[in-house]
Amino acid sequence: MACNENVVKNMANEITRNCQAHNVTVDPEFVTYIIDLLLLNPKYGKLFATTINRNNLAYFVEECVNMVIRGGTSLNTLKIQFILQTNYDKLDILIEKHEDSIHKCLRPLVNEILDVDPNPNDEEEFKKLFRKISIYIILKSGLGNPGFIVTLKEGMAALESVFSMDELKVFVALPRVEKMEQLQDLLEIVSGVRLFNRDCKKGGEGIPDLPFNLVDAGKACLTSLSTSLITIMQRVNTLTTAIQDCIEIQDETGNTMVHVGENSEVTVGDYYEVFELLAFNRQYEMFTRKLLFDVEYMTKRANDYVNKLKSVLEELHSAVRHKAAVPVVAVFPLFSKLWQVWRAMQNILFLISTVTRLMSIMSSIQEQINIPYEVLEKMLKEKTVISDQDRMNIEVTVEERIALAAVKGYIAYNEVSGMKEKHLEFLGFCAVCLSLGALMPSIMKVGVIRVNGCCYGFCSVQMALKFSVEPQRYINEVLEFSRNHPHLINLLNIVDKVFSVKNYEVLVSKRDAKKKVIDQDVQTEAHPVQEYHEKNYTSNLWEWKRRACQWATIVNCQTHSTQTHYSHLRSEIQCQTVEPRDKCLQTTKERGINTTTQNYFLWGLRGVLGYGQHNMDLRTQHGSEKSKAAKVTTCKWPCIGVVDDEDKEEFSSESGDFYNDAFEPQEQ
Repeated sequence: MACNENVVKNMANEITRNCQAHNVTVDPEFVTYIIDLLLLNPKYGKLFATTINRNNLAYFVEECVNMVIRGGTSLNTLKIQFILQTNYDKLDILIEKHEDSIHKCLRPLVNEILDVDPNPNDEEEFKKLFRKISIYIILKSGLGNPGFIVTLKEGMAALESVFSMDELKVFVALPRVEKMEQLQDLLEIVSGVRLFNRDCKKGGEGIPDLPFNLVDAGKACLTSLSTSLITIMQRVNTLTTAIQDCIEIQDETGNTMVHVGENSEVTVGDYYEVFELLAFNRQYEMFTRKLLFDVEYMTKRANDYVNKLKSVLEELHSAVRHKAAVPVVAVFPLFSKLWQVWRAMQNILFLISTVTRLMSIMSSIQEQINIPYEVLEKMLKEKTVISDQDRMNIEVTVEERIALAAVKGYIAYNEVSGMKEKHLEFLGFCAVCLSLGALMPSIMKVGVIRVNGCCYGFCSVQMALKFSVEPQRYINEVLEFSRNHPHLINLLNIVDKVFSVKNYEVLVSKRDAKKKVIDQDVQTEAHPVQEYHEKNYTSNLWEWKRRACQWATIVNCQTHSTQTHYSHLRSEIQCQTVEPRDKCLQTTKERGINTTTQNYFLWGLRGVLGYGQHNMDLRTQHGSEKSKAAKVTTCKWPCIGVVDDEDKEEFSSESGDFYNDAFEPQEQ
């Protein structure tokens, strides 16, 4: 990747300046944290895969600026993640960082003490060096402020009681490494002497009552964390109950989707807003539980150190009681031990103060979030808010257990009874619901499914059965959703998994349901077009022909007939018929209609002599039953009784049997 540390730092500075132009103040380190998460998404990562293009850089900066300016619940989730990641760690590491910061502050003073080379005959320079050593011991031990003359005199007196001026001259001649070791020994002994004098009521100016402050601070911090956790869990239980049963899986495609009722007053966008709000509170809950666990441990250790401090002081008092002189070998280790116990108590108090400061910061971020109470009331209609513990007690029927037993890689509840949510992937949240960002806790009684050595939990038996069909698909859907919503990456602790698929642009392709086609009639409106009557319209074909002749110049021309070789192919009649249809569909398209015309045929006009001509009615007979079109094979004589017998004999003599064959009625 072309984005190295310097490029990311420059982008962070550019984003910070652009945000300030919109009156939004943001920490550059926090912007760097966001950039690192966004680059896990191939949508942005591919922009800097090989080289850095100016247009791509401007596009990415604009996207980050819009994200920071827009804010929202997801950005607040990223903020508390960044705060805990940069300001909190394991307790031992926090103490080491604290001691390193003190050492860096005192390094100039230490260098002056170690590098000074006073004249052996100059007493003023040795006194000045002695004074610097006393100031260093007071500052490093945290036992008061050397700016106060009383505290400084007390520190110098304690140092002089264990470190004479002659020993200081020997100290100056030592190598630098040995000087540092002896300076550390003096720190422990002198601090122990001052603590012992404080307990004897012979000094201790500026030294706080650490045992009392430590116990009191531990109790106050525990109370604050417990109260905060109760409030957080109430919100978590409410939000979790609001979104339960809102995730469904399509049977045909297997796609997960948010189910919203037809008459529901809640939209899909409202559900996604609650998903982000639940993610923030879940992250807040995890950090609060972690801090509460650490404070409980620190409070227990603090009580042990208070008791140990009392025992060391009693041992010191018994060692020096009623004695004019005490061997250095016997008393100096006790002073060092006393100081070490005190230093451990100081470290615990520092950790407790750090936790209190972090809780105050996270509480201020939480106050910036607006909770949509009206939407929650609509979601919670006819629902009872239940806790995670109550949700774990949901029973699984025998039929469901039998169905789960056939699943590959299934582990029953009795085999995972000792397994906790932290041993499951995605922190124990349902692996199917997470594909839409819904943090539904899994139910351990349902069991888990092992895939590639990892165990996944589910919030219902139906989700487990759907997951078992295509487990890798739903895992990829969670990774796809997480890299598009970076606040879930550290929340679910899947940084390594998202990083392993950052080069794949598409992890899962949504499947489309097959289109269903049915054969049905569609009834349209009766008159889609406004009624219109044409004045010159007629259904008589001959009328149109007459008008055409009038419009044409053919009426002024002389015509004649011509005999051709194909004249004998002329038929007497041609009829175009249409088979009747069972159904009629009325559509919105403009079409012509075939109306029933009054067709008459004059039979006998060509090649027939006599009075055999007659009119044939070709109109469709309308009756109660539709009759099929039949071909005319014979002609019924319509004029029987009109022609005289003499005419019959004349026709018969001239045309032979023409009359008998053609004009006599025949039986059908």
